Amino acid sequence: MTSTPKARRTADDLLALLAAMLRIRRFEQRIEALYAAGTMSGTFHSSEGQEAVPVGVCTALHGDDLVGSSHRGHGHFIAKGGNLGRMAAELFGRVDGYSAGHGGTQHMAGYEVGFLGSNGITGGGIPIATGAALAIKRRGEPRVVASFFGDGAANQGAFHESLNMAAIWKLPILYVCENNRFSMGSHVSDMVSVENIAERGASYAMPSEIVDGNDVEAVVEAAGRLVGEIRAGGGPRLLECKTYRVRGHSKSDKAEYRSDEEFAAWAKRDPIARLERTLQDECDVSASSIESVKEKIETELDAALDFAEKSPKGGRDVALRYVFASPLESPESMDPSQSEPAGAVREMFFWEAIQTAMREALDADERVFLYGEDIGAYGGAFKVTRGMLDAYGPMRVIDTPVSENAILGTATGAALVGERPIVEMMFMDFLLLAFDQLVNHAAKFHYIYAGQCKVPLVVRLPAGGYRGYGATHSQCLESMLMGVPGLKIVAPSTPRDARGLLATAIADDDPVLFIEHKLLYGRRGPVPEAPERIPLGRAKVVRPGDDLTLVGYAWSTHLCLEAAEQLAAAGIQAEVIDLRSLAPLDIDTVTESVMRTQRAVICEEGPRVGGVGGELAAALQESAFGYLDAPILRVGAASTPVPAAPDQEREVLPSVGSIVAAARQLMA
Repeated sequence: MTSTPKARRTADDLLALLAAMLRIRRFEQRIEALYAAGTMSGTFHSSEGQEAVPVGVCTALHGDDLVGSSHRGHGHFIAKGGNLGRMAAELFGRVDGYSAGHGGTQHMAGYEVGFLGSNGITGGGIPIATGAALAIKRRGEPRVVASFFGDGAANQGAFHESLNMAAIWKLPILYVCENNRFSMGSHVSDMVSVENIAERGASYAMPSEIVDGNDVEAVVEAAGRLVGEIRAGGGPRLLECKTYRVRGHSKSDKAEYRSDEEFAAWAKRDPIARLERTLQDECDVSASSIESVKEKIETELDAALDFAEKSPKGGRDVALRYVFASPLESPESMDPSQSEPAGAVREMFFWEAIQTAMREALDADERVFLYGEDIGAYGGAFKVTRGMLDAYGPMRVIDTPVSENAILGTATGAALVGERPIVEMMFMDFLLLAFDQLVNHAAKFHYIYAGQCKVPLVVRLPAGGYRGYGATHSQCLESMLMGVPGLKIVAPSTPRDARGLLATAIADDDPVLFIEHKLLYGRRGPVPEAPERIPLGRAKVVRPGDDLTLVGYAWSTHLCLEAAEQLAAAGIQAEVIDLRSLAPLDIDTVTESVMRTQRAVICEEGPRVGGVGGELAAALQESAFGYLDAPILRVGAASTPVPAAPDQEREVLPSVGSIVAAARQLMA
C-alpha cells in the first residue's frame, strides 16, 4: 500500500504544478477574507494545506475524465479547470455563478470540464461518482472517474457500499481519500478503527496505496500510475493522501482543538512552500520567476472577483428556476386515457403492463437499463422482471448488492452522465434506506447545479398492505415524499395506466417515483396494442356521479369504486376520481367535480394524519370552499404501524365499509 518513488519532472512542469496549487490557495484565501469583511454571506470550507491532492490527481486525468467531489470542493473544481470568475460569482450568490446562486460553496458543478459537482453531504458524492463510472463501463468508454472525499466519509455506509459495487463490477474509478486528520473537529485516530484508511480497500479486494498528500510530485506519480491501471481495465483503486487542513472545518471554526505545535509541524510540510524549495534548490529556478507566477495568479483573481461583483443578483424568477428539467403538463393538454383506446387492445396483468413498458423502452433506447436487487435470474421480488435477463443480458438488467443507498446513488450518478436507469426497490419501505440519495441528491441536482445536468431516473416501488407482511413491508410512504421539490410521483390503478404512465416516466428528464400497489399485480385489464404515453399530473374520472365525489389512487381507487357500487344500491350516485399522479397533483379535475357534487371523501392507504388527503383537502378548501355543503372527509390508515395479523391489519387499513360510512355521513 506504499507509493513507488516519484519521477523527476522538468522545471516547467513543476512551475505549472506550483501555479495550479497557488491558484487554489489564493482563491480561497481571498474569498475567505471577503467573508471575514462581511462582503459575503453563508458558509465556506477552506482546503488550505491540501492543494497538492487535487492538483496531483487532476494532473493525471484526461480532459474528458470525470471528477466527483465533497463539500470541500473548490480545489477539486479549480484543478479540473473550473472558471474562477463563475466560481466566485456563485459564492457571491450571483446569477452568473455556476449554480446561479442556488448552490453556494457546497454545491457547484461544471459539466463542461467534467466536474460532476461538490456535495454538501459527507460521503454523499461517492455513490454518485461510482454511478458515473458504471455508465462509462456500460458504454465501453476509455474514461476514468476520480471521487474525492475526506477521512470522515470513510465511516459512511455510502463509502463501503460504493467500494463493494465498484470492486465486483471492476468499474473505472479512483477513490481519493484526502486524510486531513480531522472530520470536523474529531481527530481521525478517534474515529477510524484502522491506522490507514487505505487498509479498508482490502475488504473489497481493491488495490490501495498511501501517498504523502503534501508532496505534489508524489501525488502525480501515484495517481498517474493508478489511473493508468484503471484505464487498462484493472478495476477500481483506492488512494489515501495523508495531508493536513490548515483552517478549521468552516469559516466560523477557529480550530482551537489543535495545538500550536501541531500547526508548526505541518507548516514545515506545506505543499506550496515545499515545491518552491524544490524549484530553487534542485531546479535553479529564481525567486523572481516564482514571484512572477504569483503575480500572474493575483491578476487572474482580480479579474475573477471583478466579474463576480459585477454579476447581477437573481430575483424570484431565478429562485424558482430549474426545479424540474421536463416541464409539467399544462392543464389543457389532452389525455388519451380519458377515452377508450383507439385500435386493437388486449388483456394484460398489471405486472405485465409494467414489463411491457420497460421492454418497449429498452428496445427503443440503449441508455435505458434495469437496476435493482434480484431482478435478473430471480425475476424481481414480485416477478415483474421475469424473463428480462435472458432477453436483454446482464448489462441491461443489472442485479445489485443489497445496498439501497448506493443503488439510488449510483443510479443517480449514471443518470447525470446520460443514462436512463429504472430502479426497482424490492419494497417501498426499503426506500427509507436511500432517502439521502433520493431527497438530497436526485431530487435537487438539476436545481442546485442550475440546469447543467438532468436526472432521468425512475424508481419502481412495490407498496401497500392487506397481505400480512407486517410493519416494515406494508407501508405507503408517498405522503413523506410529496413535499420534496424536484420529485414526481405516479400511482396507477389499472394496467393501461401503468403502461402509459411508466412510458412517460421513463421518457421524463426528472426523477419519477412509480408506486405499484402489490394487490394490483394480479389484476387484468384492457391495454392498447400500440404504445401510448399518458401525461403525468392528470387525474381521471373513472365513474361519473352527481351526489358526492370519492377520490383515490392505486388500490384505494378500487376501494372507492366498490364503495360507489354499494352507495348506488342505496340511491347515492358517487363520482370516483383516480388521481394517478400525486406530484404533480391535479387539483383542477378534483375541484371541478367537487364544485358539482358539493361533497368529497378522500381515501388513501397511508396514515390519515399528515397524509395525501390532508394536502388535497386543504387545496379544495382554497379552490372550492364556497361550493361545499359539508366538510371534506378523509379515510386513511390508523396512526399505527401496520400489524401482520390479517384481522388486525383489516382494522387499521381503509376498507370499502369505511368509505361507505364516510359517504353516508356526508349525505345525512
